Amino acid sequence: MNNRLRLISGSRPLLLNSTDGQETLARATDLFRYIDSNFDHWNCNGFGPPTKETAVQVHEIVRDSTFQEMFGSFGVTVDCLALTQAQIKQFAKRYPDWLKKGGNGTFFLFKTGDEFFVAAVYFFVDGRLGVRVRRLTLERVFRAQKRHRVVVKSLAQDFYFSACTAALSIAIPSL
Repeated sequence: MNNRLRLISGSRPLLLNSTDGQETLARATDLFRYIDSNFDHWNCNGFGPPTKETAVQVHEIVRDSTFQEMFGSFGVTVDCLALTQAQIKQFAKRYPDWLKKGGNGTFFLFKTGDEFFVAAVYFFVDGRLGVRVRRLTLERVFRAQKRHRVVVKSLAQDFYFSACTAALSIAIPSL
């Protein structure tokens, strides 16, 4: 059971279409009013792999947490939760009502090379979107009272979940 996050999308299917992986958040000026320059500075602005149709879940923070605590609280490897930048962009376009309002970001995990990053998508007062990027290893604690949201690949996809759980048991053997 996840004691840091609460599932708020429930059994409602939130599906992302397959992508060719050729869209990046750093170049998504059609969607975002502000794009963090760290996408370029940290070289996390590259294309991702093509993806199949993917179900995602939306969670809300219920306990003060760092990014590593948030994404580590699912009981699977973080690889199993990460989306591509093209999928993050698609989610923001397709499901804006699931993004956190009021200036507090919605967090998405993605990977570039061997490093994980978190994209924080948020609304400006005028309703337009911005996107920031932070490293997964950022030591900042995000307060539960802000009710940030976290979007990850759905763990309800049985085969996918089984593969991720198996990978975790190999990576962290029982003592």
